[in-house]
Amino acid sequence: MADNSTSRFYTNLLIANYLKHNGLEDTLAAFIRETALPLSALEKSDSSNSNVGEIPLEDLQSVVEDRIYYKRRSFKDRFKTLSINDDLAPIDNAKYGIQPWNHSLKFSIDVKLNKSLPKDTLFISATFTEDSKYILLSSATGYLVIYDIEKATSKSFKINEKVKSIVKLYGPIGSSGYQYVCPMNGSFYLLNNDFELVNNAVWKIHARMITHIKICNVTESSWFVITSGMDNFLRLSLLEIKNGNTFLTKLSEIKLASNCTSLNVIANGDDGNGQNSFSVFLTRAEYTHIACYSIIDAKNLVHSYNIALNNAEFSTYAFNIRDVMAVDYVHSNTKDTIGLSPSTMLVVATSHKPYMRLILVEIPMNTGHPKAMKLDKVQTYYDKILRNFATEIYQDDFSLPILGKLESSNGVLVGNDEGIYSVDLMTGDSRILNIPGEANSLHDRIKCMDISKDQMRMVAGTSTKSIYILNVIRNAQ
Repeated sequence: MADNSTSRFYTNLLIANYLKHNGLEDTLAAFIRETALPLSALEKSDSSNSNVGEIPLEDLQSVVEDRIYYKRRSFKDRFKTLSINDDLAPIDNAKYGIQPWNHSLKFSIDVKLNKSLPKDTLFISATFTEDSKYILLSSATGYLVIYDIEKATSKSFKINEKVKSIVKLYGPIGSSGYQYVCPMNGSFYLLNNDFELVNNAVWKIHARMITHIKICNVTESSWFVITSGMDNFLRLSLLEIKNGNTFLTKLSEIKLASNCTSLNVIANGDDGNGQNSFSVFLTRAEYTHIACYSIIDAKNLVHSYNIALNNAEFSTYAFNIRDVMAVDYVHSNTKDTIGLSPSTMLVVATSHKPYMRLILVEIPMNTGHPKAMKLDKVQTYYDKILRNFATEIYQDDFSLPILGKLESSNGVLVGNDEGIYSVDLMTGDSRILNIPGEANSLHDRIKCMDISKDQMRMVAGTSTKSIYILNVIRNAQ
């Protein structure tokens, strides 16, 4: 029997030859560097006689194939346990830009914010500003916090003393410098560049708490404010900021049959009148369809179509949709509102127990809808599911997953009960992120999570009342 050094050398040589013959040059370079394999041995083994000295060099794939054939039954049984999914449904990787998870991507702790934040505070919302310079935090104890990333300083103030309620949603108004504050009373407030409440800039949009909000740029000084609330309304409003004056006009509303569970907006391009047009994708409780609403004439919400996520035409409830995210892996886009293209998909996180499922959904490209569309004429698509697979992300009846997209990862991130998971959309593999150091604390329930617009940082808050800023390290060796 060969000693360990000889067998290790021969194994490394087999692997190196396999990488070289399959054109995996970058992997080969890294492998040679890490194993210190002599290039001379690789060059000699690549000669026509395929010998290393007097030792015949076998082909690695042939060795593996022979081994599998010799123990074919054992291998067949064991391979069944290596993945929780059977063969995944085929998908057009070229069209949708799906690639394997980028395993060279690493994460590190930038800072744990708790030392500079109000003590014993659970944060329920965390959002980066458009310029990626600040993080906006809201807490269950009524504090708002603005954290300056470059200066590593924070400003905190007790907002509930002014708005008379805990703030559920807190985020930027595009790149205007203004921010919105949505407390649990259904109102919409504006803050200025100095993070102070704007006088007379408060509007009652919903009778009860606003649960979801999207801000979409219309012109340089106007934005669509798309909201859903506990009153089961979907509402479209227009926010205008001109010469220091603020206006909010309610444009349209649709009554929903149950609570909204996710809200996404995709830009369709110019509407023909020099303004951006948008499609609103909404999911709701006890309903396994994704409803699409179009904004017609820059003022009206119209129900355009549905996308069914179950196979039965007459059954609309088998699970709940807990979160949805629009992605496009062909066209790089780090804005809140991405543009519609043939490669745009929806990623859906379901309520399946004990483990979450992810569903990849194609979006119909026809965005032209008649202005007088009747509800009973709304089309439902039953053929838009691209892929449906199980994950290893544990959840229960109370789980509230948070989906996030990091451009350089080639996959999706999921904040859930046990931390932050990575999901490889090509293989279906899911695993908890390996973040060194104090980030083991991130293996707690994730309450809020966001990725900066420059894709260089993440922020995550846990049920243990901790807030972490993570650095994204690309092409790490």
